Amino acid sequence: MNETPYVPHIDLILQALRVGRDRLGSRAKIAIDARLLRKLLMTLASTLPFDETFYRANYPDLAEAHASGAIRDLRTHFVEVGFLEGRIGSRPEVDEAFYTTTYPDVAQAILRGDVPSGTEHYMRAGIAEGRVPNPAQLEAIESWFSVMRDETRI
Repeated sequence: MNETPYVPHIDLILQALRVGRDRLGSRAKIAIDARLLRKLLMTLASTLPFDETFYRANYPDLAEAHASGAIRDLRTHFVEVGFLEGRIGSRPEVDEAFYTTTYPDVAQAILRGDVPSGTEHYMRAGIAEGRVPNPAQLEAIESWFSVMRDETRI
């Protein structure tokens, strides 16, 4: 699973989507076969950082399934199932000062004892909300949001 993932040539993907290249630069919406979308998402997930120790520690249900042999390989699980379930493959790099300054609601939640840290908040909610964990990722996250929702985030 650590090998470079195969990605079909762009023409094959566009053919499967029934989309011409001219539409790639537009804001047009297209329908996509769910199986193709799943495969594309799994390929994307295979490029993400993965730390088996983190994955086991963060998801006790998976650690138990792995120990019993129900899940053979945790990285394969992450790529094929976990990412699609919203699980995180490795500890995110959260700059606590940046995160709590950027998101005062998180700073208040920490002060109230609702959450122990910015990292914990990010892993449990912030990542799915599109929050920015550190300044180095700001541009990349804004770029994704400009495509996904035609807006920028912080």
